[in-house]
Amino acid sequence: MPKKEPIGLFQTVAEVLEQVQAPIAMDEGVQRVLKQSPSRAKNPALSIRNHLLTEHLGRTLVLWDRDTVVPLHVAMSGVRFRASLCPEEVDHGVLLISPAFHCLRPQGLELQDLQFRDATGEPVTTRAAVVPLADGGLVGPSRDELPVFELGDWFRRHRVRRDDSILITIEDWTQGAYRLEHEAADQRRASDIERQNRELADALFDLLEAAQDERMLIPLAIPTAYSRLSDARGYPGDPWREVIEADDRMRCDSFTMFYADSNVDSLLAMILGSRSGARRLAPAPMHDPERERQVYRLKASLVHRPGLWRRVEVRGSQTLADLDAILRRAFQHDRSEHLGGVWKRVRRGASQRFREIKLGTIDPWGEGEGAVWRMAELGLKPGDQLKYVSDFGDWIEHRLTLEATDEPEAEETYPRVVDHNKGRDRYCQACKGKQRKTVATWLCIACSERRQQKVLVCEACLTAAHASHYATEVVH
Repeated sequence: MPKKEPIGLFQTVAEVLEQVQAPIAMDEGVQRVLKQSPSRAKNPALSIRNHLLTEHLGRTLVLWDRDTVVPLHVAMSGVRFRASLCPEEVDHGVLLISPAFHCLRPQGLELQDLQFRDATGEPVTTRAAVVPLADGGLVGPSRDELPVFELGDWFRRHRVRRDDSILITIEDWTQGAYRLEHEAADQRRASDIERQNRELADALFDLLEAAQDERMLIPLAIPTAYSRLSDARGYPGDPWREVIEADDRMRCDSFTMFYADSNVDSLLAMILGSRSGARRLAPAPMHDPERERQVYRLKASLVHRPGLWRRVEVRGSQTLADLDAILRRAFQHDRSEHLGGVWKRVRRGASQRFREIKLGTIDPWGEGEGAVWRMAELGLKPGDQLKYVSDFGDWIEHRLTLEATDEPEAEETYPRVVDHNKGRDRYCQACKGKQRKTVATWLCIACSERRQQKVLVCEACLTAAHASHYATEVVH
């Protein structure tokens, strides 16, 4: 008699989840799996938890929070969503499978296995097919083909017209059973749709804010967001892709959801094309002369030496080139060769994590893509932060925090430095050996590297013994 093959861990978890008919605590789910499949791992519970999060999230389960597991057959049961019909779908009696069912059908089921019923409970006759995609429409001579469900009889029976919708209810997620309802364009409940759209957009954005790397996989984000809606089984809003495209906070491609102001490198932008919606944050038109007139007071400190800081003031009408110039002067950075760069730091939700939006680079002569930004265009409010980097080779990074905006002082010139940390004088090592106490104003880089310790000298000793060496001014 052949030996029976052991059931794999993935299948064991799937079978355990099939028996769960309500949200369940993560720890309880882990223990149920361990009961069916004991683990020899050093930490069995942690091993199973990691397996759930890496292998099953978005495929067989979603999370309502980090400690609550919801099997997809529970989370998606009864969920309603909308398919907005394009003219070509109506004309040819078909329903495009994507975007209508994208991420809203179970993985592993073949398209021909999906089942449809009418609002009356009667089976809907259909079959999965493919149709050519023409340059200007749905059907025509082309090598590209789109998967569709043929619904011509159902369309004719319900007198489906252009701009109508199909309201779809998930009756059985595991079996792929759906109920179809026709909604005429003049029956749309605009206020209810708007409310559902807003809640879905917020749910998706919350997921993006919580994502580890500022991107969220679409197959995970969509079922999770629908499962968290307060009335997912009520009157549906617009299709999720339309909701994302209408929201100015985020964009998506076929695989991921990301921030609308995300910076995408040129190669990725070329690959994603216009579908991605990814772009560099562009300067906003200036509509508020009052903000231009205001003075922005920022505290700038070195990230790796926060005790070294300067407080600077810049007018709202002045640019990041002006900010770059005052920071180079205030911290005695190079003013003739190296680039500077500015990023806007945006807090992610209520966490202590930030994402960074690159505003651009500025060269020592005040040119570069970052130079066009005016302070008033950044939308900063007290407490907001910028990142400033001087010299991309050495990567001298600063953190700038807007402390306040205020009225300009009469007869003052901006930008300006208004305060700085109290410096701690360090003394010339050469003078010290001669029993003299002279404040060091230079760091000899060449000697420091050779001796593997900082070599600090005064102006006189620099000229006398280090004139041919590479040195930099000491910043206090």
